[in-house]
Amino acid sequence: MKNINELFEDFFKEKNDFNIDTGGRFEIIGNHTDHNHGLCLVANCSLRAKAGLKLNGDEVIVKSNGYPEFSFNVNDLSKKVEDEGKTIALAKGILFKLSELGYKVGGFKMYIDSEIPDGSGVSSSAAIESLFGYTVSYLFNDGKIAPLEIAKTGQFAENIYFNKPCGLLDQIGTSFDSSNFIDFKDIDNPTITTLPFNLPLTLYLIKSVGDHSSLTHLYAAIPSSMKEVAKLLENKEYLRDVEDTENIFEKIDALNVGDEVKRKAKHFFIENENVIQAKKAVETNDIESFLMAIRKSQDSSNVNLENTYVREEYEESPQSIIDKLNPIIGEHGAIRIHGGGFKGTVLAFIKNDFTEEFDKKLADMYPAERYFKVFISKNACNFKKN
Repeated sequence: MKNINELFEDFFKEKNDFNIDTGGRFEIIGNHTDHNHGLCLVANCSLRAKAGLKLNGDEVIVKSNGYPEFSFNVNDLSKKVEDEGKTIALAKGILFKLSELGYKVGGFKMYIDSEIPDGSGVSSSAAIESLFGYTVSYLFNDGKIAPLEIAKTGQFAENIYFNKPCGLLDQIGTSFDSSNFIDFKDIDNPTITTLPFNLPLTLYLIKSVGDHSSLTHLYAAIPSSMKEVAKLLENKEYLRDVEDTENIFEKIDALNVGDEVKRKAKHFFIENENVIQAKKAVETNDIESFLMAIRKSQDSSNVNLENTYVREEYEESPQSIIDKLNPIIGEHGAIRIHGGGFKGTVLAFIKNDFTEEFDKKLADMYPAERYFKVFISKNACNFKKN
C-alpha cells in the first residue's frame, strides 16, 4: 500500500513539501446534551485523515483517494448551489470564512487519503474540515489559528456552504488535542477544557447494521421533547436554562405530557451529571469512577432516550451488540451507544490488561470490518515540512 507521499507524487507528478493529518472524534460521554446547551466530553480519534501538500499560487487543487479531483481559485470563494453536499463546499467555505476573519489564504495542491472507514461514526466530515482549516493555518498563518476558530469555520462551511445543519461538538472533537470537556451553556462560545487522557483504557468502535438515512424523525424527537419540557417548566427554550432544578424529576413527572417526552427530558439532567463524574475521573485518573459514569450513560440512553435501537429492529442493532458484549466485558470495562444512536456504532472502553482477551472475543463474533481498535490522540493535528 502506497504512503501519502507516493500517492501525491503519482497524481501530481511532483513531490509534496508538507504532510498533515487530523483525527475524527469520539463522543466519550454526553449523549444528546449539546443541542440543549448541556455538557459533553469529546476526544480526538486515532483514525486519521492524511494529506500531502504543496503551495500552488492562487489555485487550490484537491484529490481524495477514490474520488474525483476538484479545484477553485482563492480569488472566487463565493458559495455556489452546485457545490452543496460536496467536499469542495467545505474547502471553499472554510477558506472564505478564514479570509473574512482576516487570516491569509492561498492556493495549494492537496492529496487526501483517509483511514477513517465509512460508518465508523467518528465524523469523517469534521476531520476533513479540520484538515482544511489547519492547512490554511500552517501554510499561510504560521500555525497561529486557534483550535476554536478552526472548529467554528468548519461548522460554518458545513452549515452554509455544504448546506447541512450541525452543532459544534464534532468540530471541537476534531480540532482540539486529546479529550475535552465542553460546556455549551453559551452555544456560540462554549467553554472548552482540554484534559490529558491517561486512563489505562483501549477503545473499540463496533458497527451495527443499517444506516441513518430514514431516521431523521427519531433524532428530531429528542431535542424537541427536551425543548417542550423546558417550555412547560419555566417557559425556557432549552433545558439548560431551567433555573429551579431541585426535585426536577418530580416536576417533570407532574407535567401533562407523554412518558416518552418526560424520559427524554430526564436524560438531559442525568447525563450532565454523568459527564461531570467522567470529567473528574479523567482529571484524577480514577478508572472505576470513569467506567461507572459510562455505564450510567448507556443505561439512561437505553431507558430514557430510547436511542440504542430502532423498535422492531433489535437484531444487529447497537443495543444487541451491547447486550452481547456486556457479559464478556464485565468489570473489565464499559460500553455505550456512540453519537446519535438508533444505528451506527457503539464505543467500548476496555482495561488494557483485558484487551488480548477482548480481541479474541470480537474476532469470534464479528467480521474484521465491523470493529476498530482505536485510542485517543494527543494531537488533533500533526504538520511537518518534508
